[in-house]
Amino acid sequence: MEGHNSCVIDSGASDHISGNTSLLSTISFQEKSHFITLANGSKTSSKGVGQAILSPSLYLKFVLFVPNCPFNLISLSQLTKTLNCSVTFDNKSFVIQERGSGRQIGEGYEAGGLYHFGSRPRVSCVAAPNPKMLHDRLGHPHLSKLKKMFPELSRLQTLECESCQLGKHVRSTFPKRSQSKCTSSFSVIHSDIWGPSRVSSFGFRYFVTFIDEYSRCTWVYLMKDRSELLSLFTSFLNEIKNQFGQVIKILRSDNAKEYFSSALSNVLSSHGILHQSTCPHTPQQNGIAERKNRHLVETARTLLLSANVPVHHWGDAILTAGFLINRMPSSSLNHKVPFSILFPENPLFHTSPRVFGCVCFVHDMSPRLDKLSARSLKCVFLGYSRLQKGYRCYSPETKKYYMSANVTFFEQTPYFSPSVQDVHVIQQVLPIPMVEYNISNVPVTPSLDQSPPEPSSPPIDSLQHRTPTTSPVV
Repeated sequence: MEGHNSCVIDSGASDHISGNTSLLSTISFQEKSHFITLANGSKTSSKGVGQAILSPSLYLKFVLFVPNCPFNLISLSQLTKTLNCSVTFDNKSFVIQERGSGRQIGEGYEAGGLYHFGSRPRVSCVAAPNPKMLHDRLGHPHLSKLKKMFPELSRLQTLECESCQLGKHVRSTFPKRSQSKCTSSFSVIHSDIWGPSRVSSFGFRYFVTFIDEYSRCTWVYLMKDRSELLSLFTSFLNEIKNQFGQVIKILRSDNAKEYFSSALSNVLSSHGILHQSTCPHTPQQNGIAERKNRHLVETARTLLLSANVPVHHWGDAILTAGFLINRMPSSSLNHKVPFSILFPENPLFHTSPRVFGCVCFVHDMSPRLDKLSARSLKCVFLGYSRLQKGYRCYSPETKKYYMSANVTFFEQTPYFSPSVQDVHVIQQVLPIPMVEYNISNVPVTPSLDQSPPEPSSPPIDSLQHRTPTTSPVV
């Protein structure tokens, strides 16, 4: 049994049985007990009869209430008689349909040799045939985090991944220092700007992060210019107020001049937000933001290298990295998940994770298709959206982005073929992030022998605009 709220279809039960009053919408207690013979020959008695609403179109009458009963049984014979329905089973699931109309009124799944009513638990959405597939789907997280999410991998000692070695290899770290931690969400926000990139991603050369110290949940915005910081922070500030009803008390950043503009200073002052900055040439004082940017860049670099994705898609890789990192257990939080701290009632993934950069086929909804036209577009999978329950796919042929839920994936097949030159360019474009104090000395336009031609910004075929100010990744 998967839990006290799980209902199991039982062909051997003559009546519906439940020991959980929370499943019963109504219940009437009986003075005279109804005796029930169990499968092992022992007898027990019911204390009442109630009704259970399993779905908007399916409810059960005459459910026997048996206190302390550890299971909930749906009698197959009672179900088909009282509702005049048919139940069709296969090796993984079953469906319940009305006899006359054929309308589906319920469904379920097989687990542990039992047929459970309802949808399969969401954790199965990230199930994969092997640990390497899980590792690829979830953005190449550390093995320790995979073990936290999937206890069945606890005996796995190593997970060899060449892309991780190329994308995340680091020098020895300094000893960690203890620091005080805030006790409420959004009271302290850490921020840092990364860039400029040697190659633009459809016009974007920078990204900025806003990190909640309490939950470590990170908002990632792509930027075309550093001057966009003011509008992005204002948008972030309004979202925190409207969606969470919280106020930001402290903004912590480095000494980049954009954080000290008069316009941003006026916004901070008008909202009573204290601006704490690091001492010159002391990036360690903004360690949370620096480490987060490094984590984002390492993960994005690994995603690009793993699937041979061209370097000008680094913006998609950064946004995908932010989306997945927010949903990974964090060692800073005693292996709690940042997203779940802020959104405890929400599912971790609103769509099943897929391998970044793999081949996918998007259902073609074009109105002018004739009967012999292909019914899908071959695309490359490049991420997710927090505003739409679908996948972000890009077609190099049409040079368009598509947001769609009707996608078929070939996860073991990268869309792009490998190139030694691409690996070299990716390692140059996404280096370990460094603190910038004077960007005038940083070259913005690379030499032609270091970078491929920059593509123009493609359209996106959906209701969501490709504007980072309105659609960050969380």
